[in-house]
Order: sequence, then structure tokens, then C-alpha cells
Amino acid sequence: MKQATLFLIVLLGQEAKPGLSGPEMAQAKAILKKVFAAESPDALRAALAELEPLDRPSKADLAALQKECFRLAFQGPRQEGKSPVKCTHPGFPGTYILHVPSAARKGARVGVFIGLHGGGPGVGDGAQIESLFGTPNSQFITVYPTVIQKDNGAWNTEREEQYVLAILGELKRTYNVDTNRVYLAGHSMGGFGTWSIAGRHADVFAAASAMAGGTYGPGVLPNYKNLPVWFYHSTDDPQVDFKSDRLASETLDRLRKEHGPYDFVYKEYGDIGHGLPKEGLKPVWDWVFAKKRDPFPKHVVWEPTRPYKRHFYWVKSEGGGAVDVKLEGQKIVLKGSGVTLFLNEKMVKFSEEVTVVDPTGKELWKSKPSLSLVALVESIAVKRDLESIFTARIKP
Repeated sequence: MKQATLFLIVLLGQEAKPGLSGPEMAQAKAILKKVFAAESPDALRAALAELEPLDRPSKADLAALQKECFRLAFQGPRQEGKSPVKCTHPGFPGTYILHVPSAARKGARVGVFIGLHGGGPGVGDGAQIESLFGTPNSQFITVYPTVIQKDNGAWNTEREEQYVLAILGELKRTYNVDTNRVYLAGHSMGGFGTWSIAGRHADVFAAASAMAGGTYGPGVLPNYKNLPVWFYHSTDDPQVDFKSDRLASETLDRLRKEHGPYDFVYKEYGDIGHGLPKEGLKPVWDWVFAKKRDPFPKHVVWEPTRPYKRHFYWVKSEGGGAVDVKLEGQKIVLKGSGVTLFLNEKMVKFSEEVTVVDPTGKELWKSKPSLSLVALVESIAVKRDLESIFTARIKP
């Protein structure tokens, strides 16, 4: 049985007391600049390693450093252009149609809706999906990006996936985004892209709608455990075979029998071809926008497949295999290897012991969570999300 405190720091044989001295706080702030300037996973990992000897903060330390983290996290170019605008990230030189409600320009906290277009080689753009979707929610920031390279299945590539995330990142820097209300939808190729991007980053979105598309490959459907999805297809679709979406419905049915609830709606038609439902999209939008993300779900199912995607809700995986983790009061049931669990006091009581066990009940870890500067900084650096902050970590 493995017994350990979260982060035991020993100096000359004596356990260090929580709380950073003045010079240590100055040192920590200097390291934060390296963390938030990191341009690669290796650079981020190296900067976080510099914080390890300082990982014995008090609550007051964390409060002060959290403020500094978000100041650094939201630095960078803002989106101030006239629509259509160009993504400010130099690695993703794409353009997108942008509609911003007046309330957002005045600082109100608003959600974001992103719509993905269909197409293929040399075909499709943001205007095409805008003409199809219109403005689903006038209170939200609405984004219609055009793929950087118009290829078959473009939205399913890592390039376009990270491009969508880069757009969301610059919107967070520019506006007061409600990160619990970010939505993704798409039609045709955009339906494929919605399945893929929302599935691999289900912890980012509140709900999704994949229309007349399909899904394939690992690392997608199981991840929808906490992400509601509405999708439809017609059996007479002349452009995209409906069978992939029917199989997705059957797979989600199987997954909820295995893991508990999966929130989804699948509509199958026989006479709308590659078009929209006869009843229109209002029922879809009403269902989608009624959903709100839970950043700390009690049950997480995850199949990591992207090398750069190591954090998912409150789980970090460096083992590469599937993860199934349940929070049951002060007990965590973990199936998976190479996992770090990130916690906060909304999830568990730090004043009481937390026990981690495997599915057979074997104890993997047991102790009271300790405040962690590294957990705070890493979670903010990776997520840039005011609603997803962690102050302790467990390595079973």
C-alpha cells in the first residue's frame, strides 16, 4: 500500500512549514513568467519543475499567486478587428466571421457559440455555415471560422482542432467569456469536426450538435460522458453515409449501460437528404443552450489520443491509456495508469483524508490533500479558465 502526503518537502531532514517567505514569493513570481511564456510542452514542464521546491504555499500565498497567474494568462494579442477577422495566433493564420453582442463589448460575461462549415478540397467557408445557422443565440459571441486548409475532413486534423482552440483563447483574452457556456456545432464536414473536436476536448464545451456528419476512430465517443450532444442524419443522405451516426447512437447507448448516463439525442430521418431537419433548428438550439458545463464532474471517462492534450477535467494522464475515475465523497475510484488527480475544496474536504482505490478496492493512496502551488499554476496555465482552478494534486 502506497502511503504518502501530496507533496512532502524536506529541508535538512525537517519538514517545511506551509507558507512562502518574501524572497520565495518573489522567486515564485519570477518562475510564473517562465510558465506563461512557455511555447512548448517541454518548456512548460521545465518551468513547473522550478516551482516544485516552493510547493508548500499557504492559502494567502495561493490567493495572491492566483491573481498573478490570471494576469499573465490573459496577456497577449486581443481580437479587435472588424469581421471577418484573422486569428491572432501566428501558427494558425485562419480567418473567421465574428459577431459580438453589445453587452460583451461592455464587459458582460457571455457565452460563445462556434459553428463549423462543411466542404472539402477548395470548398466551404464561414459564410456558408453562417447562412445555414444564422445567429442561434444573440446573447452569445458567435464565431464562424474557415478552415486554414480546405481538405477532406479538415476539421478532424490536429491543425484545425488547435486553430479552433486558439480562437477561443483569444476571445478569452478579449472578452469576459463564460467558460461554462461554450458551444460547438457543425454540418457535414463540420459535423465530423464537431464530433472530433468536442469529443477530444469535452472538458471545454457545455454541449455540442453534430449534423449530417459522423465520427470514427478512438478518443471521441467515450469522452462524451459529461458533454451533451444532439445529432441527426437522414438515411437518404446522398453525400454522407448515415451509418456512422447510427453506430454512434448505438455506441453511446452501450457506454451509458457501462458507465452510467450519457446525455444525447439522436434523430434519424428518411427524407431530408443532406439538409436540415424539417422542423428547423430551433429544437436543437433550445436543447443545446439549456446545457451548462460542470467543470468538476464526479465521473470522468477519457481516452487520451492527442499528445498535447494531457489534462481533461480534473485528470492529467501521462500514461496514454484509457482512464475511468469516480469521485464518491472523500473516496476516488481510479482505473488507469500514469494519472495525476487535481482537486479543489469544491470537490473534497481538505480537512479530511481522501482515499484513492482501484476498482477492486485496493488502496492506492490515502492522506489529507495539501495545498499545491504547482497544481494551481499548472491548471491555470493549461486551461486559462476562471471556472476550472485546482489547489491540490494526488499522484497515486
